[in-house]
Amino acid sequence: MRNQNKIIILILIVLSIAALAVFSVPNSKASENLAMVTMFEPDESAMIPIVKRMVSPQPNWVHRIYRIIAYGFYHYGFPLFAPTALVYKILTLFGQGDNMPLVMLCMRQVISVFPMLLSLWVLVYLQDQFKSWRSIVLFIFLLSIPAVIQNGFWWHPDGLVMLLSSLVLLALWKDDLRFGKYYYFAAALCGVLTALKVVGLFFFLTVAMILIWGLAEKKLTWKQFFRHAFLFIAVMAIAILVSSPHLLIPNHRVLAFNTLKREIFETSKGYGIYYAKGLQAAIPTLKEFYGNPVFIIFALAVSVGSLFDKETRFLRALILTWFIPLTVHLLFFSHFKYQYWLPVAVPLFSNLAILLPSKIRAVQKPATFVSAIKWAALLVVVLQFGLFIPKDIALFTSSIHRKEENPAIRFYDQAVEELSPVTQDVKVYYDYRLYMPATPGWSAETSFDLLTYDYISSHDFDVLLLSQQRILDYIQPEAVGIDPETYALAKVFYQDANLGKIENYKMLLRNDTALIFIKEEICLEYYESARCH
Repeated sequence: MRNQNKIIILILIVLSIAALAVFSVPNSKASENLAMVTMFEPDESAMIPIVKRMVSPQPNWVHRIYRIIAYGFYHYGFPLFAPTALVYKILTLFGQGDNMPLVMLCMRQVISVFPMLLSLWVLVYLQDQFKSWRSIVLFIFLLSIPAVIQNGFWWHPDGLVMLLSSLVLLALWKDDLRFGKYYYFAAALCGVLTALKVVGLFFFLTVAMILIWGLAEKKLTWKQFFRHAFLFIAVMAIAILVSSPHLLIPNHRVLAFNTLKREIFETSKGYGIYYAKGLQAAIPTLKEFYGNPVFIIFALAVSVGSLFDKETRFLRALILTWFIPLTVHLLFFSHFKYQYWLPVAVPLFSNLAILLPSKIRAVQKPATFVSAIKWAALLVVVLQFGLFIPKDIALFTSSIHRKEENPAIRFYDQAVEELSPVTQDVKVYYDYRLYMPATPGWSAETSFDLLTYDYISSHDFDVLLLSQQRILDYIQPEAVGIDPETYALAKVFYQDANLGKIENYKMLLRNDTALIFIKEEICLEYYESARCH
């Protein structure tokens, strides 16, 4: 390794350590208890009891292994929960298993931020092999993408998805149509990625392209073509099974497939009501986390145009064939979320490295039309980078201060004060986006499903704490229920709640954040009659 490569790698290490340190600031905030974690990120809080159960004491090694592999929460795969359980187990060895701020800091840093940074290293290597200053510039640019920043603020599988998908690209690139060990290593990685999230299946076009390319260049015969195609699928299937050991247990296999079907349905349709799909619906999210749509089209055009460069054509083809299927699916067949696009968008943006000169030279007046175009294109990237920075700062600032003056936390304090006259134990329903820590005298429950009068009456809640935004979401005129019958019942309830007139309940308080309803008989017992009529 040349000295220049060593210096570049050293700089990248320093930048990565600095990034980890910076991310640790917001990731150590606003996680004082499980209720606060739930309020800000319900996905995180849903995984905490699962991980605790995975590493809980068991009578013997058989039960321990069973509890680890049959973890029962198959919304995300074992490749997420295995390292997560290891991190949590290490924390418990030091007596920190109940230290919620430390647990969440470690999970976000180790499971999300660190793999995400490694994925950027892989992409930088693919584009420049750490040979020049372009590696440093590209790393900084990719790290500045607001979607990358935002994804570093939570404990979620998407950092691992980025890393595994980048490693698949790296392995296929290293194989270079030889169909050897790197080709099958890519198949294994693709299987692990599919076990983590089914997104690994979207590499089908990339693999097909490689096989056809090998056939076209006479590196494969038709017999070899089908053999390598079959073996890729076989290795991938074995990797899926190895990285999803719960599939070997019949009842857990059924649970996993039922969960997968529900996840596919909900991401393609919506939760309770149909979510908007299509390019127009995705544009606000694209603008917020990936830049101006014109810039995204520009990055795609640069990637397509660079196919004419023989030296880098294979890499561009790998990235584009990975980019196209998942992008089409997300834009037209699924509700678009910023994290879903990360594993294909970041590699696409990495192709912009081709615009950077390999050596820094004094800027001279462009001598040709081609060089003028190239400098103009580079200016577009610089301008977008300049627009990324304020957004990144805003995301960091918002994440760091998300607890202070949070309206949901203030509402909880108001609810405690408003319900202070009630001396009996009360059963409370609260919407999951509201703050609900353990409160003396309160037995609290929540639900992710649509609320109906049947649900409320069957659970016999004394108090209802309802999110104003959730009410507005479900009564909007354009909302269409996935289950029309259930949604019709839910809409009646939410319309009544919006009017402040839920049957058998009285509204005690309403503000822009939430509403408090209490049973009529409890209201009459503890409050002035004027408030209960």
